Amino acid sequence: MTKLFKADLKLIYRRLFLIIVIICLALPSSSLALIGIKEGDAPAKISLSDLEGNSVELNDYFGKKPVIIVFWELAADKSFLNYSLDELIFLNSIHKKYKSEHGLEIFTVYTPEDADTVSAGEMSRVRNLLKINNIKLPVLIDRGLKTYRDYGVIALPSTVMVGKAGKIQFIYPSFPITARPVFADKIQQLLGLSSGISKHKKSKKGDVAQSVRLYQYALQMFKKGLLEQALSPLKKSIQLDQRAAGSHNLMGIILRQKGDFEGAISELQTSMNLDSSNVHPRFNYALLLLENEKYIEAETMLLKVLKLDNKLAEAHYALGILYKNIKRNEDAVRELRKAFELFEKSKPEQAYEINDSTVFNRISTLYILSEILQMQGNTKQSLKLLDKAAEIALGLDINKDKRNMHRSKELLIYE
Repeated sequence: MTKLFKADLKLIYRRLFLIIVIICLALPSSSLALIGIKEGDAPAKISLSDLEGNSVELNDYFGKKPVIIVFWELAADKSFLNYSLDELIFLNSIHKKYKSEHGLEIFTVYTPEDADTVSAGEMSRVRNLLKINNIKLPVLIDRGLKTYRDYGVIALPSTVMVGKAGKIQFIYPSFPITARPVFADKIQQLLGLSSGISKHKKSKKGDVAQSVRLYQYALQMFKKGLLEQALSPLKKSIQLDQRAAGSHNLMGIILRQKGDFEGAISELQTSMNLDSSNVHPRFNYALLLLENEKYIEAETMLLKVLKLDNKLAEAHYALGILYKNIKRNEDAVRELRKAFELFEKSKPEQAYEINDSTVFNRISTLYILSEILQMQGNTKQSLKLLDKAAEIALGLDINKDKRNMHRSKELLIYE
């Protein structure tokens, strides 16, 4: 085996590992927004100071009034969508509408840029943001990020709604445009103004059919790597049929590839809520957990996925990567061998292009297996697996295609 080929395999693994170590559980799927709590729980204690330094105890409100808590941050870059600001503006209008008559309390928990210190300049930017946008909501400062950690926040903004009975009724990550009708409906439920039946306008048959056509077109654009061309029809697809789980799943994948982690979480969350039997958004969510080194939660999610579909090779593969990273090498070998077996079964009779996922998946699985065996001192078996990987790769122009081998984002499942 040539040094060149070994080097290329190393490049495959490094890029793949970065993407994979890029979230159902027996809990309600919407509880995946925050990993420290779940719907039906009593909310954890929150005792923080506001912008004026006054101590605020949220426990004084739990069980007495409906309460909404939103964790938020300042935008790091003006070029990015500011979901936190969007939600603050939205909730500010909700607070005006429902506070006096229905007693709704809304508290915003600001997540500082640095866990240890909050500078005067940072506080000035927070105050300016509120003033410019005429936001009157109370702001609590989470110095030390204790509340952030207690609630297991994995995306900003994240929202927790607590009912009058003192139990968490609703949890949601991020705040894309598509979330607004969901929030409006959940707030109605929180205040006892809705039976819980969605008030979304039912899609007409023609709208649903057009939504499907737009989704299929967006999918074709996505497969060609044309993300911007896929986004426009996909947004229209969702507007026509907000309950199209597949469209939300694909939107989550595209947003993740564009670097919008929070938006991806929100779309995958919505997809899971809409279709509890679909393993694809759950697997994709598990990859996001894995990327953020939430190994326990990612393992639980992947095991749940495999209970739903034990033949999903990608799930065995991701679980193998997870076990390797936490030094459970025997478990990693078991899962990776299972993944390779399933990848082998799904391969077409001829697949010699590196852009073919069957080639990529089989080569990368064998390489990672060989690396584990090498660490265990089983050099002979390790080399045997590398030889097998080389055999699979015969016919590839490595110099031409090695850039295309760095393509692990395609593990995300869109259909």
